[in-house]
Amino acid sequence: MRRLNGTLIGLALFAGASLFVAAPVQGVCAAELSRAQIEQKIADSHGGPVDLGDRDLSGLDLSGLDLHGADFFSARLAGANLSKADLSGANFTRAELQNAVFSDARMKGASLYAALLDGANFERADLSDSRIIGGGRGVKFCNAKLINADLGADPANQGMVPVRAELPEANFDGADLTRANLTHAVLTGASFTGAIVTGARFDYAVLDGSNLSLGR
Repeated sequence: MRRLNGTLIGLALFAGASLFVAAPVQGVCAAELSRAQIEQKIADSHGGPVDLGDRDLSGLDLSGLDLHGADFFSARLAGANLSKADLSGANFTRAELQNAVFSDARMKGASLYAALLDGANFERADLSDSRIIGGGRGVKFCNAKLINADLGADPANQGMVPVRAELPEANFDGADLTRANLTHAVLTGASFTGAIVTGARFDYAVLDGSNLSLGR
């Protein structure tokens, strides 16, 4: 154990099978719906959440759309562009988000439980109060807002293998992780250059090979 900038960091050994097995993306197929069709669904919802669960939206341009509270349960969004979209409160449980772009998106309170995140880009996105219990290598959170975000294990609801984020080689450079929970998170080779971690919890996080040049 060691204490870094007032944050307790436990360097624990990672044991047990991974909860997230990311299938390789073999290329982006044609999406099941067009952007125009989704815009019509948004209009028909009259401000309510849109149901896009189990849809194949791979490679689709959804940038800038108002999809707050949308249900993307088990949706396939590999390579999709959701930059600058309003995704606050959206449900991405079990969604396939490999190489998807969420830069500058509003994702406060979103759920990314068991989502596949390899190569996803959340640069400058607002993920405050979100639940990110997904897995993927090389995820970008540069300058993202992760205030009160939950990427860690829930001590009251755990089996033999903790349910937590598994994000090797993630980039948190410049991110705001104020009061974020990263308990038991797997963050091997991650970068935190200039990241703000005031009040964040890293108890038993796996940080082998990480760059911990924190901001404060």
